[in-house]
Amino acid sequence: MSESGLLFTWNLLLYVLSAFLSYLLNYPINGQHLRIGRLSLSAAYDITHEGTLYDKAYSFKYTSASISWRFSLPRSNNPRWLTITVRDILYTSSSGDISTATLETVLWFFPFLFRFTAGPWANVSVDGLRIRVQKSTATPYWIQVMRETLVSTFLTGEFLRADVFRTTVRFAGLSEHPEDKPAAYTDPNIAPLDPRSSAENDDDAAQDDDDEPCGCCTPGSVVKSNGVTKYAHQEEADAFAGADENKTGLLRPQDEDEVRFGVLARRVHINDKQGRICTFGGIDAQLRRNWAADRGSFAMVAEECSWVRVHFPFERIAVRGRYAQVLSSLLHFPIDLVRTFNNPSSSFNLYVSRLDVTFDSFRLRDAELVRQGFVLAREKMTTSNMAWNDLFFNALADALSLR
Repeated sequence: MSESGLLFTWNLLLYVLSAFLSYLLNYPINGQHLRIGRLSLSAAYDITHEGTLYDKAYSFKYTSASISWRFSLPRSNNPRWLTITVRDILYTSSSGDISTATLETVLWFFPFLFRFTAGPWANVSVDGLRIRVQKSTATPYWIQVMRETLVSTFLTGEFLRADVFRTTVRFAGLSEHPEDKPAAYTDPNIAPLDPRSSAENDDDAAQDDDDEPCGCCTPGSVVKSNGVTKYAHQEEADAFAGADENKTGLLRPQDEDEVRFGVLARRVHINDKQGRICTFGGIDAQLRRNWAADRGSFAMVAEECSWVRVHFPFERIAVRGRYAQVLSSLLHFPIDLVRTFNNPSSSFNLYVSRLDVTFDSFRLRDAELVRQGFVLAREKMTTSNMAWNDLFFNALADALSLR
């Protein structure tokens, strides 16, 4: 076990011990204070944990409605022995906030023996994970690790499936200005209405407009969409509005110097070449930067995400007997234990129903895709015996038609 793994284990044990003592004494111990509203043999309710780390430079607060645990008798077709369920998690800190509806962890009994998984000892399922980071310059460590792993998988992994993958870039015209809204139009043939009567009838008129078809709609043109009645002209207007939004207009004097880069993907399966398959049902990401106001933001929504360990080719070909499988499982246990301390993410499979990530303040230089992209390009250039300056001047010469 490496020195960093031993240090992590020692800090973790000290952290857990301090939290347990603070609960018993109802007093902060070593910067940790754990409070539990009600405790039973199978669950704990109204959990609150406040603490500080790194010489009080980092403060956090954790709350959850309940934590329940259920033991099971392992079977060959379902070798689970413990299920831990945490509901309504809210984690707030000085650098970001995290919340989720439900987190369920299933621990397996010798999964390699029963060939139930490809090695991981746990399955972690998260329902509705929301992450908010205040500044990209102060990204929490574990979020930074997640970003590095995800971007590295996209850049160096093998794409097994991608039904839709589209990128969009838009320059200027993103911020709304008062001059963008046209002045109100008043028909001279219609007498002005009394403001008092107009305000009283706004709600009734809006309701009538939603329920009554206009003259251009016939009974056969009514469309039902998600239980809401919409008429044919509304569908056409929505389509035209979506088309106009994607059109690029001329640069106006009030437009600011800004850019918006978006990525849309559907049904993506990636092999990271390290024994993991990453799948995404849908990804919508947007990076926005305004140089005039010196601000930037990043938002991403991913649905039906999974990160699952799979067997390597030699593991799928070699079939062991029953006794050989038992012996191999026993020998794998200390190896997996050391691997778990050195790399905790290698011991579980992860499933997330929906992931929402938001950076309130984001800089382009902090984008992991840009950073790893340049590093990968430099490595490719070095292995190909090409110099960066030669590439730059050749591209410049081609642009200026000097060659």
